[in-house]
Amino acid sequence: MTGTVHAHDHGASSRLARMEGDHFWFAGRDRLVHELLDRHPVEPDGVVVDLGSGTGRFARRLAAAGRAVVAVDRSPGRDGPVGATVAADGERLPLADGSVATVLARDVLEHLDDVAALGECARVLRPGGLLVVLVPAWPVLWSDRDERAGHLRRYRGRGLRALVESAGFTVVEQRGYQFLLLPAIAANRVASSRWGPRVVDREETPPVWLNRLLTSVNTWEAGLARRRWSRPPTGSTLVLVARRQGRP
Repeated sequence: MTGTVHAHDHGASSRLARMEGDHFWFAGRDRLVHELLDRHPVEPDGVVVDLGSGTGRFARRLAAAGRAVVAVDRSPGRDGPVGATVAADGERLPLADGSVATVLARDVLEHLDDVAALGECARVLRPGGLLVVLVPAWPVLWSDRDERAGHLRRYRGRGLRALVESAGFTVVEQRGYQFLLLPAIAANRVASSRWGPRVVDREETPPVWLNRLLTSVNTWEAGLARRRWSRPPTGSTLVLVARRQGRP
């Protein structure tokens, strides 16, 4: 569910996958998720579900690193093997109870009935299994960008935590991401609402010099995830890591 291009349009999906490979926003997010997976390990042969996998680019990276991956999306991408690809809605997963070790919900809950989706995550995860959630933060930042992307909401930290806990999880880490870029993102949203399109948009790659600069900022901040003392309290994205309750 990445971007606004339907993955069943194979040409559009291929173009989007190539853009994701270069774009600062995806580069930083990729590193952040890898750091979180390293920080919160599960059994090495456990199945990882990439919920809302979009083009499948990140799922393929996980598979290339030796992880057993199931890519789940309403319209999954087709650019190369992933391992297992499932066309499904996150609110109703065709997976057995307690069958997976990790669920990645990267920028997907905001598109769904989040209560139903988190309930499904809890159902398919084995006790002690890992849930990694990234969602857009700060309802005050809501803009036409959210509407174009099919977002239903943006989140506040306490609300997200309560939602995850009520689904049967124990939160082990919560942090902000894109803290360093938050002032620029907020200014960009305000400017676009008054004067037109934004200078920087996730749906297209910025000029090379700007993309490199923003990539450096985002990947540096993402690298802080390995340090327990460095947890930005806010950012344009909320990050939450939780464990499925119950004994393994």
